Amino acid sequence: MKAESTQILWVLIGLISLNLSCTKQVLDGDPPQIKFIRDPGFVYHDTTLMIGQKIRVGLDAEGIDKNITFFQISLDNGVRQILLDSGLNTPGLQYRLDIIKTANPIEKWTFLVMNKDRKKDSIQLTLHKSDSSHYGPIRSFQDVVLGAQKNTVTGSFFSFTTTLIYSLDLAFQNQSFIDLIYYFGSYDATLSSPNEADAPSLFPGPNGIAYWTIKNETRYDTTSLTPQAFDLAENDSLLLAVYEPTAGKRKVKYVTQDQVISFKSQAGKIGLIKVNGLESSSKGIVLLSIKIQE
Repeated sequence: MKAESTQILWVLIGLISLNLSCTKQVLDGDPPQIKFIRDPGFVYHDTTLMIGQKIRVGLDAEGIDKNITFFQISLDNGVRQILLDSGLNTPGLQYRLDIIKTANPIEKWTFLVMNKDRKKDSIQLTLHKSDSSHYGPIRSFQDVVLGAQKNTVTGSFFSFTTTLIYSLDLAFQNQSFIDLIYYFGSYDATLSSPNEADAPSLFPGPNGIAYWTIKNETRYDTTSLTPQAFDLAENDSLLLAVYEPTAGKRKVKYVTQDQVISFKSQAGKIGLIKVNGLESSSKGIVLLSIKIQE
């Protein structure tokens, strides 16, 4: 009887141990996995680039045991900056990012995913500045006059490609060319682009931005440059020196005279905008000078 009881006890201990082992395996699980896309046209290893050179990086992530709940892109060029810090809940993720090489000697890009158990995986890409780098030519546009949304005389839309100013109706017919929008609204004088949240409500109607099928996105960032520094720029060295890849927003608010604004266009061109003057009204105008990479 004693031997039988001992045997039963060992069986129970074995079952408890097995249960604990299974429980631990479920709790531990596998972390998510992230890797670079290695298709043609993508960069997936450390490389050396010319200043201003543009590359495309592709990311493919899987949650494995649990959904991915966090995705982050950071850049360290001497100062660590967060480009993207996003919460989500998805079994997998694919992401594509265009990167333009700045004048910094080294840029370390880190791509990280995490699940709800805070299990992480990350990959890195280091971009070095080529010693043979040289600065490129720019195009300059002087006296670009844009009207705010209620100005019936001067158009509110501008194209970096055609260098033309468009009314709303003409912009609707040329959606693929529109890069810059001016309006005067909740944030006073504002520079924007079609893929921005507030612009559709300010340009309504049958040809309104809400009905566009192509919405280019220009990213803006304020600078501390003086108008005189802008005027002296003869190549893209200054444009690239002030460009911050992690700082761009879909609009720049409270635009003021003599302000110099950095931007990146939908086509990946870096540029600067100088505000020469403006009228503080939804029927007013803004006078700009623009310099952009060829």
